[in-house]
Amino acid sequence: MTQWKHADPQQVRLSAEILRTLEQAGHTACWVGGCVRDELIGRPVNDMDIATSARPEEVADLFARTVPTGIEHGTMTVVMEKIPFEVTTFRTETEYKDFRRPEEVTFVRSLDEDLKRRDFTMNAIARLLDGTFVDPYDGRADLEQGIIRCVGQARERFREDALRMLRGVRFASVFGFDMEPKTWEALLELRDNMTHIAAERIRAELEKMFSGPRPADGIRLLARSGLLEQAKIRLTPESLEAVKHEALAALPEKPEELRWAALLEDLGTSGEEAEHVLKSWTFSGNFAKSVSALLRINEHIKEAEQKGQQHAKLIFVRCILDFGRTSVGNWLIYRSTVDKGGVSLERETFWLKEIPVESVRELALGGHDIVAHLDRKPGPWLGVRIRQLLEKVALGQLVNEREALLAEIVRIEAETGKEANLE
Repeated sequence: MTQWKHADPQQVRLSAEILRTLEQAGHTACWVGGCVRDELIGRPVNDMDIATSARPEEVADLFARTVPTGIEHGTMTVVMEKIPFEVTTFRTETEYKDFRRPEEVTFVRSLDEDLKRRDFTMNAIARLLDGTFVDPYDGRADLEQGIIRCVGQARERFREDALRMLRGVRFASVFGFDMEPKTWEALLELRDNMTHIAAERIRAELEKMFSGPRPADGIRLLARSGLLEQAKIRLTPESLEAVKHEALAALPEKPEELRWAALLEDLGTSGEEAEHVLKSWTFSGNFAKSVSALLRINEHIKEAEQKGQQHAKLIFVRCILDFGRTSVGNWLIYRSTVDKGGVSLERETFWLKEIPVESVRELALGGHDIVAHLDRKPGPWLGVRIRQLLEKVALGQLVNEREALLAEIVRIEAETGKEANLE
């Protein structure tokens, strides 16, 4: 068996064992799709998917542990030493509905028939157990030339599944490839069919594109093509032209919030709007809040800078207290990258590192201590006082000790009482 250079040795060994078991039972079996493509490109191989002439029930009979994860499409998950491998029966697909799903799937015994239904030539390459390749559509040549080309007629492939157009843009972006002219022409002709694709499908492709090494290339292709102008996640060419490619490309892949914050800021989305926008794009609530926090921190600090430096530390510390250390740390990465050559952030980096407390839980007393000491009933005033203590401790103006905090509360109460008498 020819050596895999970019795959985990354990996955290679176990998946090869699956292929061998299928072949010994009289079936054809091979690695196919992304794992073969990534090995040929020299990228890390993740999931090692297998295709076979065996029917799902035949696969289930051959292995001790299987899960029918996609049995309607012929996919059984075979679990070997706790590692799952998708094993899918060769199939053909009839007419597609909603520009996404086939009306009917037919299981076949022919590998060539299975490869014929795939989207792009680079994904229609199979690798046999002995290391030889089955490549009826010259996918290896397209990989070597850096070309995204549909299997067969591009218009047919895109009419079957409109999401393939966005996948093509994503592959071109991630791999740094060019779209073959006829594939590009078909994309321009059929781009309005993206209206039929669910937002979560689009979001998943955009996430993969944005986590790749060339997100700015993807933005350029989306702008040139107008592919998402009528889609459920609507990004028009005009709006995408405002995106700063250099800043987007300079931001690291992790955490993911950074690049999405940059996109939304360039699209003119405020921090307050960002959470709603991302949720409407089917992102999780936590991710949406995290991106929103990043943009709101940026807005608060920029506003403070415009007003002058005297309140800069107070605003910065309030951002830590309101949005958390992690979000402010992400903002430091964001701002230093997006505004490279602009403001110095050494001071803010020091403030973040040295802040003594960042939540009320870290204070040396609680609300019940304050209520008992002042002999007052709890009410809205208590939250105000606790916040005042928290800010003073965070700013380094007050030590975080119980007696010092109680003395400060007495002082604030007395001062507030004087102000009330003056009124």
